[in-house]
Amino acid sequence: MLLMAMLLLSGRTSAQVILSFTIISDPSGITLTGSGTPAATMSFGAVQAFGGSVPSGVTKTVGANSWTLSTPIDLHVTQLGISASYRLTAQLTLADAQNTWKLNAVTLSTAASTITASHGYGTAAYTFSLTIPFSAAAGLISNTINLVVTAN
Repeated sequence: MLLMAMLLLSGRTSAQVILSFTIISDPSGITLTGSGTPAATMSFGAVQAFGGSVPSGVTKTVGANSWTLSTPIDLHVTQLGISASYRLTAQLTLADAQNTWKLNAVTLSTAASTITASHGYGTAAYTFSLTIPFSAAAGLISNTINLVVTAN
């Protein structure tokens, strides 16, 4: 899975606000490839609902009809200018009618969803989760989450 960051300036010129955005491995989460950059990837490897193991920093929860993998990730947003906070939205690149992708408690789709309407600058932890129904066939699950930071 690829996490990608995009920056929007919400009508302000680049002379007014300069944003910097990176995705960072949370100390208690999975190790991200490309941590500290605007484009990081995570791989859960070969995992299964019953038995087996999950990577360090990943939690597996088994429910009645599905199972979920979750891990914290950190987003670091800095700014130079007059903005006091930022808005974060996220969306999947590809539709997934079978699995449920979430960032914090927000279910993601191919439409942009607001994760936070106003957050102060600095490093913030977010929880990524992927829920897979027991009815899903075994195989590769892959998608890209586009993260968009807009200066408020």
